Amino acid sequence: MNEASLWRLEIARYVAPIIAQNPKVKAIVLAGSVSRGNADSYSDIEINVIWSKPPTEEDRMSPIVPAGGVFWELDPYDPIELTWMDEWGLGGVKMDMRNRTEDGLEQIIRAVTDQADTAEFKQMTVSAFQHGISLHNPKWLKKCQTQIAVYPHDLRLAMIRENLQLEAWCWWVEMLATRGDLPLVYSAFSEVTQKILLLHMGLNGIYHPGMKWMNRLINEMTITPPNLSTRIQQAFQAAPHLAFAILRDLMIETYDLVDLHMPEVVTTDARSAFLQQRPQIMDMPTHIRPVK
Repeated sequence: MNEASLWRLEIARYVAPIIAQNPKVKAIVLAGSVSRGNADSYSDIEINVIWSKPPTEEDRMSPIVPAGGVFWELDPYDPIELTWMDEWGLGGVKMDMRNRTEDGLEQIIRAVTDQADTAEFKQMTVSAFQHGISLHNPKWLKKCQTQIAVYPHDLRLAMIRENLQLEAWCWWVEMLATRGDLPLVYSAFSEVTQKILLLHMGLNGIYHPGMKWMNRLINEMTITPPNLSTRIQQAFQAAPHLAFAILRDLMIETYDLVDLHMPEVVTTDARSAFLQQRPQIMDMPTHIRPVK
């Protein structure tokens, strides 16, 4: 754990007992870059509070002043993400508080592990707890981590099948690069890069942690094309046509890895659609004569 993570962990451990004074608090879990040990000067402190009953606004506000914090924001309940989000400052550091009931978190976990739900926010929630550090009730977190320890095969299939298709990407991007439509070119580069990473999450059995910290994510993978991270970085620094070739090759190599490691997934149609080339018409067809 680096220095930026260590002092943020110390703050989290200072704040947690104050939050835990509320008898409705079931568990408190540190997540994000701090729990993974690679926080930097931009990092906030992400704390997940698990409640036995839905928290009131008073419940959520009550630890701020005793902790020496400053109130920033209190968001209403999000019925989709089953979460109450709070933000407050402590010495200028953002405290990112994510409140869920135990039942609400269980719904999210079961959607991912039992129903192969690929929704990003659900997988990010599971990933956060998988890599979390207990700040209160470690037995609860250990039970949760045991529940999500094995990445489901059905989720692996769903992630791969959902992200195989990039219709006519090659001719579209080559055309944009030739025309100098760079905003659209780099949007397409981002699209294929995200598809490659999502496919590799499925291949490697990694719950989607979000798209930040790409190099850290790739370092967790054992199944990748050679030098995946370096080649992606090169693509976003190279001239457009060279970058196009780099990312095209990475996607083709990703299809090859799917064929090798997940043979029950057929990549033939997706590969053909990805490589489809639009013909370039240089001259007027000879059999057409203008009307005089």
